[in-house]
Amino acid sequence: MTDLLIIAIATPFAAGCLCWLIPERVRYLREAISLVTTGLLIGYVGGMAGMRWSDRWFSVDTLGWFVALGIAFFAFITAVYSVAYMRDYRCRRAYDALVLWTASAGIAAALSNHLILFISFWGFLGLTLYLLVSLGGSRAAAGAKKTFIIVGGSDAFLLLGIAILWTLTGSFTMSDMQISISGGIQAAAFLCLLCAALAKAGAMPVHTWIPEIAETAPVPVTAFLPASVDKLLGIYLLARICLDLFAFHQGLWLLVRLIGAVTIVAAVMMALVQHEMKKLLSYHAVSQVGYMVLGISTGNPIGIAGGLFHMANHAVYKCALFLGAGAVEKATGTTDLDRLGGLGRRMPVTFFCFLLASLAISGVPPLNGFFSKWMVYQGLFLAAQDKDPSWAVWLVAAMIGSGLTLASFIKILHSVFLGHPRQDDTAREVSGWMLAPSLILAGFCVAWGVGFLIPVQMFLGEVAGITEADLAFLLPPVALLLAALVLGALGLLFVASLRVRIVPSFVGGETPTAEMEMSGTGFYRTVEEEPLLSRLYAAARKKAFDLYEVLKATVFYAGAGLSASHTGILLAYISWILFGTVILLFLFVRV
Repeated sequence: MTDLLIIAIATPFAAGCLCWLIPERVRYLREAISLVTTGLLIGYVGGMAGMRWSDRWFSVDTLGWFVALGIAFFAFITAVYSVAYMRDYRCRRAYDALVLWTASAGIAAALSNHLILFISFWGFLGLTLYLLVSLGGSRAAAGAKKTFIIVGGSDAFLLLGIAILWTLTGSFTMSDMQISISGGIQAAAFLCLLCAALAKAGAMPVHTWIPEIAETAPVPVTAFLPASVDKLLGIYLLARICLDLFAFHQGLWLLVRLIGAVTIVAAVMMALVQHEMKKLLSYHAVSQVGYMVLGISTGNPIGIAGGLFHMANHAVYKCALFLGAGAVEKATGTTDLDRLGGLGRRMPVTFFCFLLASLAISGVPPLNGFFSKWMVYQGLFLAAQDKDPSWAVWLVAAMIGSGLTLASFIKILHSVFLGHPRQDDTAREVSGWMLAPSLILAGFCVAWGVGFLIPVQMFLGEVAGITEADLAFLLPPVALLLAALVLGALGLLFVASLRVRIVPSFVGGETPTAEMEMSGTGFYRTVEEEPLLSRLYAAARKKAFDLYEVLKATVFYAGAGLSASHTGILLAYISWILFGTVILLFLFVRV
């Protein structure tokens, strides 16, 4: 077991070093190394399936193995997609090396049992994230800096939390910890670790780095890190905190539920008014974290399994959505919704994959997103049985989020793939290297929906503590749902079999033109005109809710005040010295 684990960590790291050493002028060798290495990585991690092993430094259990396997899988998906997308990209050598190093550190973090080892790999991931985002060039510099400060700052809280844990337990071994939150010091440790988990996953209020980098970072970077790997690791840490390191505490878990509910609603409201495709997707990457947080914080097996299942499902469909956005950008040169339209006929495979992923994230049955959200809802219903008076608030927030998610993806599908073209007729379907990953991910959206009990029972049931009685509780409504879908499909086939006359579409007796058509962005612009929402959106555009910008403005304001005190006049400096001396004397020489 130790040998297999070391190979799984060392192989991508060594391959990344090799890619870094290969000169830029050498073509295709780095791509081949990335493909072979990530393919082998899936085999190495997959070979640990069903194994249980732990020592002082590393531990292999179901949750850690599942997250590590997900990281290996998305590294492979990214490597395949990048063959075509990154072909003519500058700094390709650095890109391939950083992706492989990220996979290595991510797997090591997921399988670490020693907190110092864990934070070492976790911190290294923050560095590779910053460097990968920086590959977007000068436009990405501000976003990369913001990402580094937010994620790096949360890592400082993680280090502080680990130090508190060591003072409480005298150990750095995670498998030996189960702390009861009985005072302020335990709560402080919980909150420090929670901050790191939420920043990595991208939950509010430490989420703003994700929309910032979405427009400027290379699409494979966005699909690999904030859309999938960072979500897996952030929710992995949250699950470790809530399920293993700390015992259940009603007050703190209530705070976690509040964060989840606010993240769902606030982020989806921001997504609804975006005009840039990748930025819209980035706000949904934030919003969906709320379901994971909400599910885990229910504290019951169905809700926990739903939150973890949604973690995996989100990584699948959000990666597919960003890869679809990359295909649109590659074909048209833009992701501005106001400049796109009619691509469904010219990019049918991309449209099909994007449609499936859009329906999955919106929670439309029988796709995977529906079942994980539905399990979260069931977990909230069970919380009501445990006499949690606030369960209805969280349930309403989750359902509002689902409805608005569907609305915003109707907007993006209409604006990009339907309607009249708003650009020249040169756009064509992208290459097979870019289509294959999207097709694989779309297949998972269907397979993990129709057969959702397989991943829940095989991979997540043990982590959440699901019993056969819990699974039996899930089956009757699922059977009714599938029966309704079958009846609906039969009805659709019957209607399709009827003989009808097909005529061109018309509006008021006239053939519609692009000028007559209301764009998707124009239709949703009325949301911003509501009196209360207009003020909230105006404040959001001024970064009033951006914790990073608020703290930065506060620091700069304080710095400006201190700068004003440096007048260059000697008497002023002497006065400050005397004033400080008097204060010190008052504090330390008082009788």
